[in-house]
Amino acid sequence: MTETPSPQAVRSPRVQPSVGAALVLYAGYLVLFYVTWVVNRVDYMTIGQTADSARLHYALPTLFGSAFLVVMLSVFGWWRITLFDHQRSGPAWAWLGPALMFGIAASSFLLMRRESATPALVLWCVLGGIGVGFGEEMITRGALLVGLRARHTEIHAWLMSTLLFSALHVPNALFGEPVLAMLGQLVMTFLFGSLLYAARRLSGTLLLPMFLHGFWDTSLFLPRATGSDPNLVAIAVYPLAIACAVAVVRRQRGLRLGAAAGRSMPGEVHQREQRQP
Repeated sequence: MTETPSPQAVRSPRVQPSVGAALVLYAGYLVLFYVTWVVNRVDYMTIGQTADSARLHYALPTLFGSAFLVVMLSVFGWWRITLFDHQRSGPAWAWLGPALMFGIAASSFLLMRRESATPALVLWCVLGGIGVGFGEEMITRGALLVGLRARHTEIHAWLMSTLLFSALHVPNALFGEPVLAMLGQLVMTFLFGSLLYAARRLSGTLLLPMFLHGFWDTSLFLPRATGSDPNLVAIAVYPLAIACAVAVVRRQRGLRLGAAAGRSMPGEVHQREQRQP
């Protein structure tokens, strides 16, 4: 465990972290996102196939949701606690997961049919990736994690925030995604979300998961929109995600990182990590 020093004069949040406050942000983001889909009459199976679809069905919903979060996080005073942890945790080898994720995403861009990537398509896919990276990470591994930490141990906070991350994708079935495909997506997003949680704990900041999530999503949408062949290597990230997430989560047993508990725990956590392989 590496402790990240924090200034004593940091201002307390205007709204104390709680599960209820976090769920308000989660629900608000969901409502804005899916209302935008309803208004724009999204067909899930065609999202991102054209520049207009990337704008209406991918970029705008995530950017509207992100704008809502920017306002509410400022009102709550939650920026610091959602973006930064007091401690970093996890074995050094677990960095292989985030590194592989970045490498696979980068290779997808290299293999893409760039002649089909119009400026408008690239712009809206990139903006959509930024919206997804900021919005979905801030609402799940940011606000929800902070709210859950106020009441639960870190393992429970990881589990519940990651399940709620998967649940973000349940309404896809109402917009044209086959139910079986949606159920498979829930499993994959749970593994994906667990790896992003591991990236937060390894780095001590939400900024890394935000970048990785946005970069990964853009590497899926843009090549698909240009008619490029799927990058089959991408499936390799999921087995490694399991290994990395388990290794990081094991070190969170009994840990509490809520505002009240976080200040007294580093020494205890350090001793516990020394006893673990």
